[in-house]
Amino acid sequence: MLQILRQIRAVARLEPFDTSTAEGRSQERYRRIVFTTASAIAVRAVGVAVGLVTVPLLLGYLGKEGYGLWTAITTVVSWATLFDFGLSNGLLNLISRAHGREDAEEATRLFSTAFLALSALAIPLALATAVALPWVPWASLLGARGAMDEGTVRAGVAVALGAFIVSLPLGTVSQLYSGYQKTYLTNAFALLGSVFTLGAIALAIHLKAPLPLLVLAVSATGLLPPLLALGYARKALPWIRVRARHASRAALRALTERSVPIFLYQVGALAVNETQVLILARRSGLATVTDYSVATRLYLVIVSVIQLGTSSFVPPFREARERGDHAWALRAFRHLQAVRLGLALAGGAALVLLGNPLLKFWLHRGDMAFSWVVWGAYAALLLAVVWITVYVEFLWIMDRLWPLVGFVVLNGISTVGITWALAPSQGVLGAVVASGAFNILVLTWVLPLIARPLLVPDGQAH
Repeated sequence: MLQILRQIRAVARLEPFDTSTAEGRSQERYRRIVFTTASAIAVRAVGVAVGLVTVPLLLGYLGKEGYGLWTAITTVVSWATLFDFGLSNGLLNLISRAHGREDAEEATRLFSTAFLALSALAIPLALATAVALPWVPWASLLGARGAMDEGTVRAGVAVALGAFIVSLPLGTVSQLYSGYQKTYLTNAFALLGSVFTLGAIALAIHLKAPLPLLVLAVSATGLLPPLLALGYARKALPWIRVRARHASRAALRALTERSVPIFLYQVGALAVNETQVLILARRSGLATVTDYSVATRLYLVIVSVIQLGTSSFVPPFREARERGDHAWALRAFRHLQAVRLGLALAGGAALVLLGNPLLKFWLHRGDMAFSWVVWGAYAALLLAVVWITVYVEFLWIMDRLWPLVGFVVLNGISTVGITWALAPSQGVLGAVVASGAFNILVLTWVLPLIARPLLVPDGQAH
């Protein structure tokens, strides 16, 4: 630990290192990783604090069924993110490659093309949403019939989808910064956005706003961080400009080649992460959705804390490979893996031993408690996900996307099927078991086999 702290101290400085040598590039990567991780910790700390305040506020204001509906609307928006067709996520790989090749013109073409393509896509998507909204029985679809009238549910969904459509091209901004290993700047804007979100929720509740206005308040503040980051790009990345003349067919083709597998991956990932909420709403009721949502929120806090350094390491992996610094990529991968597994063991033990006390302290109510079996299932899922994610993100940034597509589709089928079968009798436990089955039994050993040739290209692991 002391050695790690000394290494951090050696690279934690404001002045960049000389990147003309391999050693200088290594130090500069670690310098940016340290800043990004530190800023991510700050964002997560504020995010956890905001969650600790807002969840009890919303639960008390909306009630258990109303909060379940809030969660279901969030799920609808998560599915709507598919309509960027993977263009935003594909941009990260290409920007990282351009950065490794020191090709600023290519980065400008890529960003302009992605931003303008998604802006154009938002127009027909907005028209299609406006036409479809009145025809979908939202209250029935989201399991809210009897809990809230159809007009209120439809208005809440409309506001959430409208905010998403506006934000569609803004999804490229965070990928641009990540590709240049400057995520610490977008983290700073996210920190500000969290504070504004808390204020918006508190004000809406104080004014006794109905659900649609509450959704509007949160959605509007969510647009603030990417807008600020886009404006600040003039200073942080001055060669980047969004201009129609910078867009090119070659850039669009490169983005599309990656967007197809990424889109399919997103479909599978959403089936894994989001469909469960809708199944639980239909098969077990909104009260079970709330139980699952709250317990999973605690689990995800631990996951996100463990994975704080992930976004810091992933772009440098690709940049290092482009420059031929293979040894650095392997060392960094092993360090990341060891640290995260150690944290996962501690986090899993905390869930089993302290899960119920933490919920009681957090929510200020004693009607949400789970057996050690449920918390044990969450702990097992935590270990599997942390192990798997290191390999998934490494393969992702290296453009090894199609194997991931196949696995996530199989995982989605497994998760949906098991959740549907177990939800009526097992509730929350059934959903957790469904989430972990394919991950634990298949992905924990298959993904390392696929990643090994990329990590050790000469077959000489030391």
